[in-house]
Amino acid sequence: MGFFGNIFGKKEAEQIELELGQTREFLEKEALSRKKKLLEEAGKSLAEIRHLLRETKEMLESLGVAEQLKKSGRIDRIVSTAKSNALKQLFPLLKKLDPPNTENLVELRAFCIESIQAMQQAGHFGKNVAYAGISFKEEMKSIGENLKQVNNTFHKLKNSFDKNSAVFAGEKLNKLLVLIDEKEKTSAAALVSIAEFEKNIKTITVKKTRLESDLNELRQGSEFKEIASLNEQKAKLLREKQNAKTELLDIFAKIEKPLHRLGKAVKAGKILLPEKQASFLSRLLLNPVKALKLDPKAETLKLVLLEAKSAIDSGLIELKPKEKEKKLAVISELLSFDFFSDLFWKLNKIDSEILAIEKQLSCSPASENESKLLALLKELAEKQRQTESDIIGAKNGHKNALSSVADSKLEIQTLLSRVFEKKILLKN
Repeated sequence: MGFFGNIFGKKEAEQIELELGQTREFLEKEALSRKKKLLEEAGKSLAEIRHLLRETKEMLESLGVAEQLKKSGRIDRIVSTAKSNALKQLFPLLKKLDPPNTENLVELRAFCIESIQAMQQAGHFGKNVAYAGISFKEEMKSIGENLKQVNNTFHKLKNSFDKNSAVFAGEKLNKLLVLIDEKEKTSAAALVSIAEFEKNIKTITVKKTRLESDLNELRQGSEFKEIASLNEQKAKLLREKQNAKTELLDIFAKIEKPLHRLGKAVKAGKILLPEKQASFLSRLLLNPVKALKLDPKAETLKLVLLEAKSAIDSGLIELKPKEKEKKLAVISELLSFDFFSDLFWKLNKIDSEILAIEKQLSCSPASENESKLLALLKELAEKQRQTESDIIGAKNGHKNALSSVADSKLEIQTLLSRVFEKKILLKN
């Protein structure tokens, strides 16, 4: 049967349609008569509780000065201690159960719930009460009956509070109405932001189209064709430079093994090299090209190669016969190689030509304009990406705000329907 069916059975509940702005007035009006009646019931219950507490306090005070009729040694001591402990526990409990002087129903309901909990927790007093009852049976019985009546009255009062939940629904309703107002403002602000972001996207698109047109026009011009030719020449020179480096690295790769073993022998102290040669050998093993730039005439290199050749010949660097022959042949080739003429002059010439091309490119207005246009396009692309992300965020914010409003309205309907036992519907 659903929620309302479970509450009202087969009888269809009275249905009331309200505007959201009418809910607070409707609740206050409906709750007013219940509040008056509840205050009367609470007043009676609290008066009864005060009366019972006064009686109980008097009983406890009388118990405090009462003497035991029978004394029997150890039992006497146990009863006396139990009575003392019971009094120490019950007096603070009575003080805690004393109703506050207020007509605030929210405060009274909270006090009622706290008092019921306090009486439940007072169950651990039972041992002291039981022992005290050995000699003070009638007194403890009267105190117990009074506290039982106090407990029953608190429960009766709580039932009244529960049946009149409309009186306490105002605070919850106000929170929901405030939340709805906040979320509706958030939703409206999100719509404004979305419109602004979408306007910015259109502006960015127009700017991008104009810049792309300018860039295309620039690249179709004769001056830019010259730039393309220069870039092609530069790319060719870079490939030549890389090929020269690769060729050099390939040669040194063939003697990498004996050079590494020479380095280990130097570190181990088996072979002594001058500091300059030892330092150069370390650089050579890390990066031959960079090391040779520090030794353009290969003077230090050839000294290191001679040391390697000598170590191989003497057996300090051990190699298999065929491998030994190959490595010595490569070392001999390098010893006779004119590094300056055959390598560094060529590399320097290539670097010089590359620098000349780069200078031409840097001085070219077309190249400078292209760089500016590309930078502007990159900046616009980033702005567009960020704005599109902002739009997604704003749309999600709008969606979440509307969802929260719908959930809060449903919660208001459920709240009002439950407290008034009527089917309350909010108009859209």
